[in-house]
Amino acid sequence: MKITTRASYTVRALLDLARHSEKGRPVRLSDISEREGISHAYLEQLFNRLKRVEVVRGKKGPGGGYVLGMDATDIRIGDVIRAVEGADKLFLCSDDTHQSKTCQRYPNCITHHLWERLSIRVHDFLNSISLADLLRDAEQLSPGEEDQDAENLS
Repeated sequence: MKITTRASYTVRALLDLARHSEKGRPVRLSDISEREGISHAYLEQLFNRLKRVEVVRGKKGPGGGYVLGMDATDIRIGDVIRAVEGADKLFLCSDDTHQSKTCQRYPNCITHHLWERLSIRVHDFLNSISLADLLRDAEQLSPGEEDQDAENLS
């Protein structure tokens, strides 16, 4: 798993979807695009990946758009990021690089365990946060702070 702007945009768009979906009513990507400042075409790519792991469901036709595919408490941010970024390790140095023989320094590397442990902690942290947790955090922000926070995440 890498953490890039793709991950940031996906989490922002998913939060927007959750916040603007009233009683299961679909939200259009064009609306999310406008509110979040993310290109519509890019959102389509991201939401196609989220559909594959059933985080969202698409509804076609008039009044169509996207809805959450499961309860917000069951959507883990780690799963969301893996859906759009892949399951690669955060750092080049990991047990995977040793097993694939891409790291020549592994047997004697004094930093390997540092990067491996940090990667595990980041994964554990992201897996401990649900979309519902982020929604609760967003509710606690005042409107001015939320806008400023969104700019800081970009």
